[in-house]
Amino acid sequence: MKKLSLLLVFSLLLGGCTIRNPFLKKPAGLEISSTPPTTVFLNGKNVGTTPYLDQALKPGKYTVKLIPTSSEVTSQPWETQVELIPQATTVINRTFASSEVNAEGYVLELTQVAGDQTYLSVISDPDTVNLTLDGKPQGFTPITMFEITPGSHQLDLASPGFKPTSLSVSSENGYNLIVNVKLSPQEITLTPATPATPSASPAADSTPSASLSPSEPLPPYVIIKETGTGWLRVRADASATSEELGKVNVGEKLKYLDETTEAGWFKVEFEGKPGWLSGKYVDLVK
Repeated sequence: MKKLSLLLVFSLLLGGCTIRNPFLKKPAGLEISSTPPTTVFLNGKNVGTTPYLDQALKPGKYTVKLIPTSSEVTSQPWETQVELIPQATTVINRTFASSEVNAEGYVLELTQVAGDQTYLSVISDPDTVNLTLDGKPQGFTPITMFEITPGSHQLDLASPGFKPTSLSVSSENGYNLIVNVKLSPQEITLTPATPATPSASPAADSTPSASLSPSEPLPPYVIIKETGTGWLRVRADASATSEELGKVNVGEKLKYLDETTEAGWFKVEFEGKPGWLSGKYVDLVK
């Protein structure tokens, strides 16, 4: 889990974007960190290596390119575009991997809005990631211009098969904090089943006996859809960050306990106890 404190108006923290006196025409800032260290290019110009910080940039659009400096790293260069605004420092964090699929990171930007409302926008890779704000499920990403209260907030993003990410941010009136997060896949270790050891027993009857299979639940029940991993986590509460009770396989059916949250979590019976499943990966049969 990653924790991040971000500086905003009058030295308050906000999503990595530092805003000083809003009545002074200050330059824009850009802060970049990476693992491993990289060479930083702004609009094609080599400006140094990470960790990189420049708070005297001209506001406007920039193409940021990061190239790993170590010859032992086989990662490809990474490139993105940001728009720097006056008096604000945009933050970029990137962890490279052997392939782009396994990389992770985030970009935090501010945009000014009319009025004194406070907004949050969250974009993610992959799409439709479970978003929890201050411990309350808010549905799936992307979300755009979601109104929040000024002050400190906790963001938790999770999706089956990916490493969860947590960010601590603070917000201020008159700004939209844009959080662009890339999650990396979670390693899955498959353990082969141990074959049963045959035991000798007298064959009293050569006629094969009918085998009994576990009875399926009567409607209403939920059936697990394809998840990309072959399984789905069962949570103790309706949150992607809640305690994991276990996993159920694709195609498995669980008794529905007649409760669904506004964020799309389904209450089910799991191993004789109540649990919760993300509605993104289940179908309800009534």
